[in-house]
Amino acid sequence: MKQYGAQAIDGGENNTLKGIRARLVGSYLIIILIAVIILDFVVLNTLKQYFYNNAEDMLYNQIKISADYYNSYLSSSDLKDNIQDNADMFWKNTTAEVQIIDLSGNVLMDSIGALGNGKISSSDYKKAVLGESGQWIGQVNYDSEKVLSVTYPLKSGNKIVGVLRFVTSLREVNKTLYSITYILISTALAVVIISGLVSITLSNTILGPLKEITQAAEYMASGKFNKKIVKRYNDEIGKLSDTLNYMADEILNNERLKNEFISSVSHELRTPLTSIKGWAITLNTGSLEDKKSLQIGLGIIEKESDRLSSLVEDLLDFSKLASGKTILNLKETNIVEIAEYVRTQLNPRAIRQNITFTLKYTENLPTISIDQNRIKQVFINLIDNAFNFTASGGDVGISIESNSTSMIISVKDTGCGIPAEELPRVTEKFFKGKNINSKNGIGLSICDEIIKLHNGKVKIYSEEEKGTEVFLYLPL
Repeated sequence: MKQYGAQAIDGGENNTLKGIRARLVGSYLIIILIAVIILDFVVLNTLKQYFYNNAEDMLYNQIKISADYYNSYLSSSDLKDNIQDNADMFWKNTTAEVQIIDLSGNVLMDSIGALGNGKISSSDYKKAVLGESGQWIGQVNYDSEKVLSVTYPLKSGNKIVGVLRFVTSLREVNKTLYSITYILISTALAVVIISGLVSITLSNTILGPLKEITQAAEYMASGKFNKKIVKRYNDEIGKLSDTLNYMADEILNNERLKNEFISSVSHELRTPLTSIKGWAITLNTGSLEDKKSLQIGLGIIEKESDRLSSLVEDLLDFSKLASGKTILNLKETNIVEIAEYVRTQLNPRAIRQNITFTLKYTENLPTISIDQNRIKQVFINLIDNAFNFTASGGDVGISIESNSTSMIISVKDTGCGIPAEELPRVTEKFFKGKNINSKNGIGLSICDEIIKLHNGKVKIYSEEEKGTEVFLYLPL
């Protein structure tokens, strides 16, 4: 069954990657195709305009020469007489069809006889009748291709007596445009094909690493986190590779810390349980009349039970804080009052250990919105740590001050300090240092979680044999 499941996963993965490849290549091709179509359309229209304008300019130059000649040298004679006597003058400067039209639209002469005695009413003719040159492109019944016509007024003095019209077929121009269109379409197809091949190659640079990431993620999903993904490109996929590698490292690290924690807690539980069980057996088998032994045994059982209770409470606290189920009971508080209370509570221990325990604070500190019990717990944990790692004759001090944004609390000791390689990890869950005075590895984690719930932060500075200073920053 597992083999079938693996095949199903592989098949789904391949289908997914094929779908992504199709979308990538399809997207590239659609963009390229749209760009090519727009470019071809613009180029073809520009070329068409260019060729048509050239043809029009050539006809205009030719018709202007003929019309100017007529207006200058032949205008004294009647238009019909000039057609009979000087007809060749009108078409000797052009290869186009030549038409002479009177002011009523009647064709007085057509060099190819295509219109016979027909009438002209096109827009170019109407403009010429008004004394302007005209141009027209359209279809005629004697040519399958469109034609271009240019008109020019014929004058006798200042009076318009007729219209000269040159007509040429656009067959050759269109033929040239068809050839160019064929070349552009062929080029566009070649571009699309080449672009498709390039798109497939480019998509492989995305899908290759993505496939490796998918396989590695499935490998991790099976509970194996020792496989690392090779980062090929410094992009979003590369960042995803880094993230998965980091996640795998974190899981392995947490797994290691969990095992260390279980081992540490087992040891912490074993010692008091062994003492309790040993004294319970001793008291059970001994004489109850030996009051001294009875008192000693019961006292040890009571101490070790308290130790077990404290450990269990720490574990429960940590579990609540880590799961985010803890709700803070925030009140405006004078932080100095909490510090004074903790100092009074722990001062007897400082006296027993011969440690100088001080509290310093600036005057007129603002109140701060905090959960008093939780912040008190942070104070006690930090000071308890300081006492544990500070030898007789050392100093432990609390200082409190504020700036415009934060209340800054410092707990400083002159103890053994924290090794540099352990310092970045001291607030990690379950981390327990190598020092024999280290407890279960959750005290600083609890402090860190509580301060984070207050939107604050913890910073720790330490140097071996010189001591440690912990700063708490609580927002005002």
